[in-house]
Amino acid sequence: MLKKYALALEAARKSNIPKVWKAVCFSCVRAGEFKSASICGLNIIIHPDHLEDLIQQYEKFGYSEELINLLEQGMAHQKTHNGIFTDVGIMYAKYQPQRLMDHINQYSSRLHIPKLIRACEQWQMWPEAVLLNQKYDQFDMAITTMIEHSPSAWKHDVFAQNIIRISNYDLYYKAMMFYLEE
Repeated sequence: MLKKYALALEAARKSNIPKVWKAVCFSCVRAGEFKSASICGLNIIIHPDHLEDLIQQYEKFGYSEELINLLEQGMAHQKTHNGIFTDVGIMYAKYQPQRLMDHINQYSSRLHIPKLIRACEQWQMWPEAVLLNQKYDQFDMAITTMIEHSPSAWKHDVFAQNIIRISNYDLYYKAMMFYLEE
């Protein structure tokens, strides 16, 4: 609060307590001191319980680009947890949708897929939702998403791969009718 960010950063480093790291980080974010905020943030995001607060703080002030940079740095950290990969995907869905498909393909084994599917549905990213359902072995949902959002989500090869794996016979019939119409 005294705007002595270097001293605050040193105090946080000595204490090494997440609550202190958060206080210093939030002050740095408010002041626009992103270099100090990222140092603090890297010590916060290794604790899954505090990640959501950090994300809310950055979003509250509209610093989405800085938040994405911080989370991307956190993905390379040795103490990282899988929640970061999911949250990076959610941030891509909100702010940089062109990067989400590559992120899903690269880190699909480390994602919490249901949470990212909900984000894709919220931000109407249907091809990504189809891919996530396919990777989560929810072929019925992948087909349903393609049928309901065909202008953006339907792709012939993906549809053909998924239709042979669905388990609901009613959906199978509906999918065949949709395929013929499409």
